[in-house]
Amino acid sequence: MSATQDQTHGKAPPTVLFDEQAQALRVDRAKRRQQRATPFLLERAIDDLSERLQDVNRTFSRACLIGPFDWRDQILDRLPVAKRFAQFDYRETPGGDAYDLVISLFHIQSLNTVGGWMQAARAMLIPDGLFLACLIGGISLTELRQTLYAIDTDRIGSPTPRIHPMIEVRAAAQLLGHAGLAIPVTDSDRFAVHYRQIETLAGDLRDLGLSNALTDRSAEPAPRLITDIEARLRPAPDRPMPISWEIVWMTGWAPHDSQQKPLKPGSAKIGLNEALKSIRDR
Repeated sequence: MSATQDQTHGKAPPTVLFDEQAQALRVDRAKRRQQRATPFLLERAIDDLSERLQDVNRTFSRACLIGPFDWRDQILDRLPVAKRFAQFDYRETPGGDAYDLVISLFHIQSLNTVGGWMQAARAMLIPDGLFLACLIGGISLTELRQTLYAIDTDRIGSPTPRIHPMIEVRAAAQLLGHAGLAIPVTDSDRFAVHYRQIETLAGDLRDLGLSNALTDRSAEPAPRLITDIEARLRPAPDRPMPISWEIVWMTGWAPHDSQQKPLKPGSAKIGLNEALKSIRDR
């Protein structure tokens, strides 16, 4: 048996994508940075969160924010979420079946065990409770990713891990379904930011503890690459660098008998051909 296989079940152990010790150091640094200013990505996400909760048109009694940062005050400044609003660190395992609203902001994309975490979050919801989360989506940092790939290929012949892999909208929808959440909905907020300096972009990542914590990350300090990165990213010497961002939103409900159910196969009152014909005849 290979040394890389599980001695009990004969399976290869799961890949540890993120260095959790490095992540903890980056989170601690981000908490100090957030004492000076609220990250712009967080401001954008909380504005969107407030609109989404207002659209739900429901009063929540017990809400919970899960993640490494306690952003309850920033959320409550925009919307009175619930009478009781708890917060759990991402390394804690809260008790289940207690909340009618569970929120996660910019956290899921940095987990080694996303599926297990989603199931734990689902277990925290009472029937007909709402799960609402956002994460950094797959379109984000496309320009920077391609530039770093090109630089590494030119210098050492192949890319090195420098940017975290990110979850696509379709994969986010699958996560909701696998966690047992009903009425799953995913959508994304895509926008571009034009940076004058690459260090400003690095600061936006540090603000949320999202700088490189990959287990296989390069040991070469990033500052050595900055001049080359900026030269390749700028459309002209005096022009800012366009960087794409995507915030993916996930919504799902703990199953409940009151929720609308999809029709069973074959239970439709009219056939597909008849329905299409009625549309054509209008």
